[in-house]
Amino acid sequence: DIYSSDLNAEKKLLVFVGLFMVPVPDIYSKNTINTDLCAAPLIPIGGIRPFTQLFGEALDEKSDEKPDELKQYFATCIPGLAPILSEELINLGASNVEMSGPSGVSFQNDPKSSIDIGMKALLWVRTAHRIMELIVSTEDYDDWDIMDRDGLYGFIQSAVPVKSLLGDGKGGLLTLSCSTTLNGKIPKELCHSHYTGLTVKNALVDMVREIRDDGVRPDVDIVDPDVPLLLVLRGNRDRGRDDGAQASLYRILHSGGSLHKRGYRVPTVHKAAMKESLAAGLLLEAGFDKLIHDSKYTTGLPAVLVDPMAGSGTFCIEAALIAADFAPGLVRMKHYDGESERNPHKIPPVLRWRGADKMQWKEEVLAARERAAVGIKWMNELNSLDPSRCNCVIVANEMNRNAASLARGNIAKAGFSESIGLTEGDCVNWDLGGMQDSDSTKRVVVPQRTIVVSNPPWGLRLDEDIESSWLSLKSFLRDQCNVTEAWILSGSKSATRYLRMKKSRSVVIKTADEDLRWIQYHVFKKKPQE
Repeated sequence: DIYSSDLNAEKKLLVFVGLFMVPVPDIYSKNTINTDLCAAPLIPIGGIRPFTQLFGEALDEKSDEKPDELKQYFATCIPGLAPILSEELINLGASNVEMSGPSGVSFQNDPKSSIDIGMKALLWVRTAHRIMELIVSTEDYDDWDIMDRDGLYGFIQSAVPVKSLLGDGKGGLLTLSCSTTLNGKIPKELCHSHYTGLTVKNALVDMVREIRDDGVRPDVDIVDPDVPLLLVLRGNRDRGRDDGAQASLYRILHSGGSLHKRGYRVPTVHKAAMKESLAAGLLLEAGFDKLIHDSKYTTGLPAVLVDPMAGSGTFCIEAALIAADFAPGLVRMKHYDGESERNPHKIPPVLRWRGADKMQWKEEVLAARERAAVGIKWMNELNSLDPSRCNCVIVANEMNRNAASLARGNIAKAGFSESIGLTEGDCVNWDLGGMQDSDSTKRVVVPQRTIVVSNPPWGLRLDEDIESSWLSLKSFLRDQCNVTEAWILSGSKSATRYLRMKKSRSVVIKTADEDLRWIQYHVFKKKPQE
């Protein structure tokens, strides 16, 4: 009854117009019967536009947004850290976690949980550089290849649920940006990433203009967009064809740069500074988080981390964050100093999207702060079984005076001056009580409770005194680090040979176009010569 008083005038008109429209399978639905038969959710008689476009926001109760349990996320990381990133996501409660090559991981919400795993990962994951949600992909449809800009434009207009993507749910529009990543052999017309991204933006803006009758269009914001979009194009060669490409459109959950940038670095950056995400990933690969867990919940014995060549202190700071159970998202919130007037880490884009669970974010942040407070207190408390030292001991050494100054500044800015000890000098002269008895209180290294990490110079950005540095490291390990586990990062086989030690394990890492090795050694006391 279109004359019913329960319907407002706008809905009465929708019902009336609906009588003259022929429904076809919904192109957005996974249950579509032969999607090749249709090019839009509704085909109007007489050329009338589909009513979802004609009346825009009038059908709020019929949103084109996917249910939470169907959200598909993707996270990127430094090549080689995908197994560690996968483990992080699984520990957070993600489901269907699958690695995509050495530098990417796909994952979903747990259907049995009400927690948005993407939002939780944004706060807690240490090794990711980007976390994004899949909006649409040509791979969800049969034989849909992108050959040129017109094909890309048509795909975006046909498949993207623009109302839930760019509408704020209050009649307004969200700002956007669009970047492009090209993989494999791409059609020539799509090889220019700027113009390809512009094609996506134009397709979305034109859709919004068709929906609204007020001429308002979404603005582009390259500093802190509400909806940072990423188009990924992949050549069809892996499908056995040399023409065309597959397209996937993502919206990134965050802005303000890569997630590896925690914000605790002082303005002057060491020329060989390690990415924070790499340091965290290498520490997790070495099992430092498991050592901390064992100290807290199993043996109760102290956990020790030693870095004899600390550089600007990245290893030590990331170790302290792990030991303190300090979420990296909290660090980014605290130290943001970017161009945007709004702190994009406190109010990330995912929080601005239509239907975002703002209460979950608030609860997650509060819980993270409580965990950090408890963690820092535990770190600095004297160990109940060994009162001569704290529960977690982190000590570092750096020979270069300027690098040591940067390390002190970074450690102070991160808030761990009381938790990390730093000395200056050649590590060959660094006395950690290695010659003392294993139960001596003067010995910093605790047998089987200590992990030694180091990133010595090997030639890429630091090419001076390579031989002497590695020989010093060799002497330090043998004199001061008996019955410990050492992990050394190297990009040079010839440099690694200076250690003259048998490796236990090696993990391949790729960064700055260099193949590195994260090498494990078990250090034992050298037998005295007879």
